[in-house]
Amino acid sequence: MNYRILFLGLMITLAGCQSNRMTEQQRFESSVVKELPFSVDSISWLTAGGFPTFKFANAEYTDISPDAEIRPDGDYWVHNTFDAEPLQHQTEENVWRNVIVSRKNQRVVCIDRYLRGGRTLGYCYVLQSERKEYPTYGTLHWDVSDSRNIEMVGVMLDDLKALAVKRHPQNSAELSSPASQDDYWSLIFHADSLFDAHLYDEARQAYDLAFSDDRYILPSQLSWAANKMTTIGDNQAALAYLRHRIALEKDFYEAPATTSHIELKDTFEARSHRWNYDIALKETLENIFERDQYDRLLWSQAVKNHPGDTERNERLARRALMTDSLNLALVDEILSQYGFPRKEQVGDFGNQAAWLVFQHADLEHQKRFLPQMEAAVSHGDIAPLYLALLRDRIDVREGRPQRYGTQTDNKGHLAPLLDASRVNQWRQEVGLPLLEQY
Repeated sequence: MNYRILFLGLMITLAGCQSNRMTEQQRFESSVVKELPFSVDSISWLTAGGFPTFKFANAEYTDISPDAEIRPDGDYWVHNTFDAEPLQHQTEENVWRNVIVSRKNQRVVCIDRYLRGGRTLGYCYVLQSERKEYPTYGTLHWDVSDSRNIEMVGVMLDDLKALAVKRHPQNSAELSSPASQDDYWSLIFHADSLFDAHLYDEARQAYDLAFSDDRYILPSQLSWAANKMTTIGDNQAALAYLRHRIALEKDFYEAPATTSHIELKDTFEARSHRWNYDIALKETLENIFERDQYDRLLWSQAVKNHPGDTERNERLARRALMTDSLNLALVDEILSQYGFPRKEQVGDFGNQAAWLVFQHADLEHQKRFLPQMEAAVSHGDIAPLYLALLRDRIDVREGRPQRYGTQTDNKGHLAPLLDASRVNQWRQEVGLPLLEQY
């Protein structure tokens, strides 16, 4: 017997058995990667999106020519045509795109490449027609590689262009923990934008970074992000955000009878017995607080980062003013029904929400609200500094000098003071920091 031939036959048989044991995902991944015009060092599949999608990275710069370039303003430049600009080295501002049509596998592979720190990374989207080889990944029940369907494929690729532009801010500067309140809100806005685009993996990463420094967190945002994670079935992330809020706020809890997070029910039970808040009113006021801050800061961030986008900034300004109007009506109704919300009834954030809304209200509403604020301070329901801020705002609006030096004029300068020699004494009395110069 020729044992050498027998041994080789055995090896071939074993190799065949080994390949047959590959999972569907491994076979699919291998077939897609073979069609890429360049090699990739690492791959991680994303869990959400309309098409099978993976994120890839290389250790170095990949200079394979793109089919098209997506520029920061969304313009789409097709290369390799008679009137195309000469190809330059890729910059961090642009996205390079390759599109591969595979008749054999009835798929279209869209590759969007970013340049970061001298290395290529990006996303690969697979428009896979339904096939018996990859039943799980055949998300399209028609042949995307058929030239008769080119118009529909073009629409889908245009939608992916919007994703490339949306993903670009995340890649344009390696995201890091916030170093200021502005950084925190930028991360929150970015995370919300990614979530709305169904880019759940990236959204979760941005939320995690936003919540990585307790100094800047608005606690209600933790609950808001937890609710979003719950809607997509990511209970692990939802629990992590809620536990973070539990650690931040000694009096935070959800209604034990209605919470969807059984793991936290005992904690919520214990806290509800201790604090006994009006949870419905507390959540209403916290939502008011959040909407006020969110829309106003989204507007100011847009003006700061995109001063030339007048149409967008005006739209956000109208949205913020509409939110002010809706919040004012809600708080007016709450005050007429419950009076000024007490701290032992709704906690700190709920307690401050009413004041915040009236800070942004018209003068007549502010003057009408002032006596309730004065009574709330005398009862210990809200800190004196909030009353000081409201009094200063009313005085400046009515053309009088301000007592505490908390308001500026329309040029950003400190508005006139009632008594410059005593302003710091008055500020100390209400818990405001000293004015160093005025």
